[in-house]
Amino acid sequence: MRYFLISLAAIFIAFPIVARANQNVSEEIRQIQKMIDDKGLHWTAGQTSMMDLALEERHKRLGTRMPQELQQYYENLNNQPPPQLLNNASYFDWRNLGGVTPVTDQGGCGSCWDFGATACFESAILIATGDTLDLSEQQVLSCNAGGSSCGGGWMNDAYNLFMSFGAVGESCMPYQANDQIPCTQDSCQVLATLLRYQDIPNDVNSIKNALMYGPLSTTFTVYDDFFGYSGGCYEHPGGDPINHTVLIIGWDDDMCDGQGAWIVKNSWGPGWGDHGFFYIKYGSASFGTATQRAIYRPIGDGMLNYDPSSISVTLPQNSYSTTDLLLSNRGFGYLNYVINITMLPRHDSFGYRWNDSDSAGGPVYEWKDITGLVSPVSFSDPDNGNSGYKPLGFYFQYYGNTYNYVRFCTNGFASFLNTSLTQWDNQPIPNSDMPNNLLAAFWDDLTLTYGGLVYYYTNNADSAIITWQNVKDVYQQGTFTFQIILVEPDTIVYQYANMGPDRLNQATIGVENRAGTMGLQVAYNEPYIHDNMAAEFYLGPTPSLRWLGIDNRSGTIRGRRDTTSVVSFNTAQLDTGIYFGNLQLYANDEDSSENNIPVLLTVRSPDCYYTPGDINGNNAVNGIDIVYAVNYFKGTGPNPPVDCSGICAEQSPF
Repeated sequence: MRYFLISLAAIFIAFPIVARANQNVSEEIRQIQKMIDDKGLHWTAGQTSMMDLALEERHKRLGTRMPQELQQYYENLNNQPPPQLLNNASYFDWRNLGGVTPVTDQGGCGSCWDFGATACFESAILIATGDTLDLSEQQVLSCNAGGSSCGGGWMNDAYNLFMSFGAVGESCMPYQANDQIPCTQDSCQVLATLLRYQDIPNDVNSIKNALMYGPLSTTFTVYDDFFGYSGGCYEHPGGDPINHTVLIIGWDDDMCDGQGAWIVKNSWGPGWGDHGFFYIKYGSASFGTATQRAIYRPIGDGMLNYDPSSISVTLPQNSYSTTDLLLSNRGFGYLNYVINITMLPRHDSFGYRWNDSDSAGGPVYEWKDITGLVSPVSFSDPDNGNSGYKPLGFYFQYYGNTYNYVRFCTNGFASFLNTSLTQWDNQPIPNSDMPNNLLAAFWDDLTLTYGGLVYYYTNNADSAIITWQNVKDVYQQGTFTFQIILVEPDTIVYQYANMGPDRLNQATIGVENRAGTMGLQVAYNEPYIHDNMAAEFYLGPTPSLRWLGIDNRSGTIRGRRDTTSVVSFNTAQLDTGIYFGNLQLYANDEDSSENNIPVLLTVRSPDCYYTPGDINGNNAVNGIDIVYAVNYFKGTGPNPPVDCSGICAEQSPF
């Protein structure tokens, strides 16, 4: 790795200075720990290797400098709405999956930008190939074309060198913490070439999603107390310029008293922090600024294939069954995978969930024609008009509030806000921008200018209907007939009669709360809607997934090999009905990295359904059934779980 030769003379000369420094920093540590205790923070300070240095020497390690021309770029990047979270696990650590190379030491040079990028590339290679390479940080320091040095630099200079020339080994250009060392990369063997790198927005969901591919380089602001970090969940207010680059390797949502923390690899050697690693609270010290992912694709990548693509099982109550999920690597490289059991992405944190008529257990499409019952609604502006206050005639509950009115817009949405909204530019859900308290049935830039009408009907008892009839978009690419049905106390149904033919992939469909902080997005500018379709939104508790299990949840598949995960179903203590689940399958296959395998379980009454030979009722016929039967007839075992006595006796195969 990176070791430094120090002469005996230098040691003797430096010893008195170090001794005096140690005396000073011991008091410094006590002051830091007192501050931690006074503020009730969740980390500890200690006599780390960095605290053995004078403060000026410590500051030399902080060499990350963001180019001024990139500041606006990152501000715009970070303003993007957070994506849906792909992995709901509360803990994830690439060390447990063999994706992190050893901790290194940058020495007395501000080359953290170099070490963070190089560590990220090393992890990308390790995950893709299984090979632990020790790449040369000195190559980057001596050969980068961007002017980055011990005095400060930026990760892009390292990544650009890895793409244009490739990375060489530590043994060919050993690290010397000196940017005056000549560039000798031409005499070295190139070990790997970077395909490209990707900038990641600074929000928890985006960073967690990117971590599914591998560790990420990132930056933050180091404050003086951080040099004494020895364990726990570090936190510090931010706002100052970023100055240090590190490697994110995972997360732990339970750290920092449940507020969550990133798991991070530093470049100050294993004598600092938690053996060279640390935890930092989400959002602290501007952490996550300029996060980047190294993308490496060796010759012979892993290539994921899985079967089946969806699972549907029907079982009686109080039964157990299994089925196989076959995972195949059709490529020649290593394929890493992780499987999580989740709900289908059809519910939000408040408790609303949705289903449609294309799915098992979904609503039945049944158009409600109100055009002969009421007159069309009049709008002052046929292009971007709002109906104004319309009484429901009953009380409707929506995201914890109760309403007896509704307002709706020509642009295909309704709202319970006490203001008339007419936004035509549809946005993703959730979104704090107006409109909020939103029922987006088909939110697009629609208009009544070219024909079409909007109708409103209420029975003044328990239901109301808003219908957009033959409404066109402003580009006249489609004609749309759809409706919103509100049913007391909290059920919402969208129905679509005749839609299109074009612009079906240019609308927002979903629901959203009053603040725009939570909601259910069914579709945003993507193909989804078709004729004669219904979607239902309803309020209900988050269902348990205790009935669904899987083994072999993570692993590595060598090239051209297969493995099997056993999916299990247990209907004990389940009521009859339909249950939805999902298997989230992640892999380091660039073309198939995020996969959802829907699982549908139908539970029915334990009637006379019977598989001949399945004596123990586990939906499999094998030798275990014979043992079960022998024990039953000997009086030493339980009765068979399926009883076909009475009226079903004549249907018995025996």
